[in-house]
Amino acid sequence: MFILPAGVFGAGGSASAQDYYKLVSNESASSLSTEPTGTFKVVNLAALRQKLKSNVYRIDYQKPFDLLKYLSLRKYSVRMDTKRARLPRVGDTKKFWVSNLASNKDYQISAKLLYSGPHADVWVYNNQLNDAQAAQLGKEFDNRIYALDTKYFGMPSDVDGNGKVNILCYDIQDGFDGSGGYVAGYFYPLDLFDADTSNKSEIFYIDTYPLMGTGTSKNVTEAYSTLAHEFQHMISFNQKVFVQHHWDTFDTWIDEGMSMAAEQIYTGKPLSDRIDDYNNDASITNGHSLLYWDSNGDVLANYSLSYLFMEYLKIQCGQGDAIFKKIMDDPNTNEKAIEDVIRKYIDPNLTFGQFMTDFRAALVLKQTNGLYGFKGDAAFKPLRIKTYNGSSLKLKGGGAVVKKLSSASRFSVPSGKGRDMTYTLLSGSIGGKAQQPKTPKVWTVGDNSTSISGSSDPGIEVAIMKNGKILARGTADGKGYFKVPVSKQKAGTVLYVYTEAGLKSSKVKVIVKDKTAPGMPTAGNVTTKSTHVVGKAEKSAVVYVYRGSKQIGKATVNAKGAYSVRISKQKKGTKLSIFAKDRAGNKSKTRTVTVR
Repeated sequence: MFILPAGVFGAGGSASAQDYYKLVSNESASSLSTEPTGTFKVVNLAALRQKLKSNVYRIDYQKPFDLLKYLSLRKYSVRMDTKRARLPRVGDTKKFWVSNLASNKDYQISAKLLYSGPHADVWVYNNQLNDAQAAQLGKEFDNRIYALDTKYFGMPSDVDGNGKVNILCYDIQDGFDGSGGYVAGYFYPLDLFDADTSNKSEIFYIDTYPLMGTGTSKNVTEAYSTLAHEFQHMISFNQKVFVQHHWDTFDTWIDEGMSMAAEQIYTGKPLSDRIDDYNNDASITNGHSLLYWDSNGDVLANYSLSYLFMEYLKIQCGQGDAIFKKIMDDPNTNEKAIEDVIRKYIDPNLTFGQFMTDFRAALVLKQTNGLYGFKGDAAFKPLRIKTYNGSSLKLKGGGAVVKKLSSASRFSVPSGKGRDMTYTLLSGSIGGKAQQPKTPKVWTVGDNSTSISGSSDPGIEVAIMKNGKILARGTADGKGYFKVPVSKQKAGTVLYVYTEAGLKSSKVKVIVKDKTAPGMPTAGNVTTKSTHVVGKAEKSAVVYVYRGSKQIGKATVNAKGAYSVRISKQKKGTKLSIFAKDRAGNKSKTRTVTVR
């Protein structure tokens, strides 16, 4: 958790210099479980409304597919014998299996090959495109989309051995009734396996209505970004399943985020439709999870969050579009793949859960430097501050809400929150530079301490470092007090404490002090003839011998832990008090010895 020092709020939000926000984030990577936020104060704000452009409703389709079944049977499509089988030629017709997505029923259509190029064959159903339009679409894939996607994501499979993909253009039956969501295209992994309704080849299904227009005239350029999107899905399946031998491809939110990154790479500009959707989506305002792909609900919320997260990750990693190949080549298919690049290129101690919280803060603050923004990229300035009006809710892992506060002093963390639920106080210059937090004050740390305490800005994240690595993290409360649990450290250990809010504060050097008292010294028998008191005690400590309130002798414990204190002969029955003090002045318990 963190706070950014107050400043002047700028464009991109309806905030003033006195605005503060409470970010409530579930940092769990499990999207299937929920945790309570606890209860917080209701703030009524008017909902933002804006008419959405039709392209915002463009989605692809995740058709159910039992991958494990076909991988276990190893029923891959068989490579064609190119020496014996005649490759299709322009003008040929062929039957393809397609799906009615509204009824979930498969059926066949006959399509004609209107373009054949080095990487793509374009098939058209029922003359819905003419020869020139099919060639225009195919050449765009051959000349631009293929090169870009393979450069930044990897190579596709080639199960039929012809080195091409089929692009089947027809009106995808998706229940579109003139408004709302529609399927612009999709890739179906079953086509790469030997199955009854498989087309046994690499194939894309691309919509002609309404994607390319709702009238008789069609504009194939509307399908270009969809092709880039679907091609990434095809590449991802090959890389994760066939090349890396996983039993599944990326989690859906990663795979879709990568495909939208492919769209942006192809178009060369941010996806403003997804930003518009974020600004107007009520589900996101109410805590929609980044990780939970809601196929039966507000899937547009998932598209916008996945897109924004991937662009935020790319900007923060500082590797440009090359970061997507790094993610693809990672051996994991879940959030671990993301955490690996975060720790390599951003911060070796940053967890995926913390990074999700940083992402949500960036959507509010849009700082031009540090973790809590998009490094000044103008495309993300229109992002609006989306404030939740309820008093409590349960959030799935990856879910978050933002609450408006009247002042920093109103920030608090409820006791009823879930284990992974974090509370973060946000304030600062929206769209401006993040300011360096104030240097924290740290109380004395002893070798018997089980926590490190001090004061800082309210709500800010506190980090404890040892030997260049993070030992522990914590968060200051609404009044700026922090108490970070740590394991006991040896006296003399050097620790560094700093706070972080987009930028790091100056580090405070802390040397662990010796606060542990020596053990009570042992002592041998003392008689009326004794001239020494001998025994064992902590090495280098000083052992003192007292008679009443008078010191009658002292000696330093040697390297073997033994001591010998010279005393004058004492009367029988005299009581002697013996204790040790270490170099730090810590005093042991006192042992009483009676002279015999």
